[in-house]
Amino acid sequence: MRICLVSMTVYPVLHGDTGIEQVGGAEVQQVQIARVLRRLGHEVCFVTEDHGQPDGEVLQGCTVYKAYAPAAGLPGLRFFHPRLTGIWRALRRASADVYYTRAAGFMPGLLALLRRRQPLRYVYAGAHDSDFLPGQECVRLGRDRWLHRYGLRRADAIVVQSEVQRGSLLRNYGRAGTVVPNFLDVEPVTLPDADRGEILWVGRLAAFKRPLLFVELARRLPQLRFTMIGPPAPGEAALHGQVVAAAAGVPNLRFLGFQPPAEVEKHFDRCRTLVSTSSMEGFPNVFLQAMRRGIPIVSFVDPDGMIGAHGLGTVVRDEAGLEAAVRESVAPGRFAPGPIQDYFATHFGPQAVEAGYRNLLAGLGGPA
Repeated sequence: MRICLVSMTVYPVLHGDTGIEQVGGAEVQQVQIARVLRRLGHEVCFVTEDHGQPDGEVLQGCTVYKAYAPAAGLPGLRFFHPRLTGIWRALRRASADVYYTRAAGFMPGLLALLRRRQPLRYVYAGAHDSDFLPGQECVRLGRDRWLHRYGLRRADAIVVQSEVQRGSLLRNYGRAGTVVPNFLDVEPVTLPDADRGEILWVGRLAAFKRPLLFVELARRLPQLRFTMIGPPAPGEAALHGQVVAAAAGVPNLRFLGFQPPAEVEKHFDRCRTLVSTSSMEGFPNVFLQAMRRGIPIVSFVDPDGMIGAHGLGTVVRDEAGLEAAVRESVAPGRFAPGPIQDYFATHFGPQAVEAGYRNLLAGLGGPA
């Protein structure tokens, strides 16, 4: 089959060295999924934004079609032109058997509307628990929330990250979802214990991620070293400013802002404990990056109960519990890396994902 992954923000991850400060978990997963699909024998292409690259550029074995430049067009009108028109033309050039889009936004609805003009099949993949909770989606504009729900109801297949998401999808949309976990296409790695000294937070500075809780945690534990990595989330510049100002007053906390993926990996190599302060998530890539190295996770969220049930760290409910859990996590021998790495290798390697996408594509009526 010819499969087109439609992601307006994937180009920096796909290219690997653009200088564009735009990297997210959904994009990382899509580049990895493209590799899996190619290993299964499919032809894979992308539709994404125009950053000045040649149309039809081949990256990592995938043809890349550009849709529109991010800043092109007049405010208020650019959604229709050049964005919708550019996406429409790029999808036609891609000429795929199946289109795949991930994360809440206008794209599922656009694909559903285009299907009224030409035959096409598309798959929607969730990236956050709120994708399947009407009214709680991480989408700023009401227009885009409506298009998301419209497209979700009409997708040929829906991929979810967890049983929790599958249940939400069924309750709220009456649709059956296929669970295909997030994954990392790399082997576990063991790090010297002496090199692991950072308490790490990585993510976009979005309100639901509650980054100021991490700043306060660092203030309360001056004997430990904290590192915070992440760019501002779209539309949340004020929160970014608050975090920068608060972090400047905490001497044992380094706030690094955006970092390229290779630099983020270096910090995971020095990480003692990963902290997630989010009130809601999907399945964060940072959890996989930690588990691969045997690093314990201290988190308010616990996808399908895996952290608590399998000794991958500590699930907390409030700030006092967060502080206590981080103190405990750095105690020598409290969390052995081996069992965490074993769980990662068993559940989040490419084999499970290959099987999931093979079955998904077979269900769409094409060869798998």
